[in-house]
This record gives sequence, structure tokens and C-alpha cells, in this order.
Amino acid sequence: MALVARRRPARVGDAAPLIARILGHARTTAIEQRGGGLAFRLETEDESCTLTCVLHDASLIESLSTCELDVATRLCDGRTLAQIAKLRGVTVNTVKSQVRQIFRKLDVDTRVALVRRLCP
Repeated sequence: MALVARRRPARVGDAAPLIARILGHARTTAIEQRGGGLAFRLETEDESCTLTCVLHDASLIESLSTCELDVATRLCDGRTLAQIAKLRGVTVNTVKSQVRQIFRKLDVDTRVALVRRLCP
């Protein structure tokens, strides 16, 4: 869940009152398919605050093994195959194989599509 406000809070703790205000007096302004989930936007009636939420399809993430989820997360962070292999203590070929499996399971063919699917 991402908080988007016209006036950003200075600290994370300051966000709680804004979230409570939005949820207490909010209306849905947009619903759309985004990546592997559904995104919707809530706004206060005076339009002073906006909250955008993305609900992921949990079955996508559950279809990945623990190793594949780790590799996918690192791909989304922008790491190279060599960096991922070094961090995981495996060969680059192992990471390539895991990336192929991730792409197959999530029905994507590029890293950009993977990021859109897992981290919209």
C-alpha cells in the first residue's frame, strides 16, 4: 500500500492520522488492473489527501519457491545475474535457470514485465 498525499508526512508515524482521515471519509475515485493485482484510489471528500492501494494476486507469489522469490525480489531491485549469483552463493547458470522458471510461472518475458507484475 502506498500513501500519496499532496502534503507528504515528515515521518512515517505522521502518516497514521492521514490514513485514518482518508479511510473515515473517503470515496473511491479509480479502479484499474495493474500488474498482477488490482489498484484503487481513495480520496477525501475535500480532495486534500489521496491513498492508492494495490492488491496483489497472492497465488502468483505463492507459485514461486523460496529461492525463486528471493531471485525475483533481487531482480526487481535492479541487481544483475552475476550479483544475484554472488549473493546467493550459486553459479550464474543456476540464477539463469531460476529466472527462466520465474518468467514461466508468472507468464512474463522481460524484467520490466516482472517488475510490473510483482511491484506495480
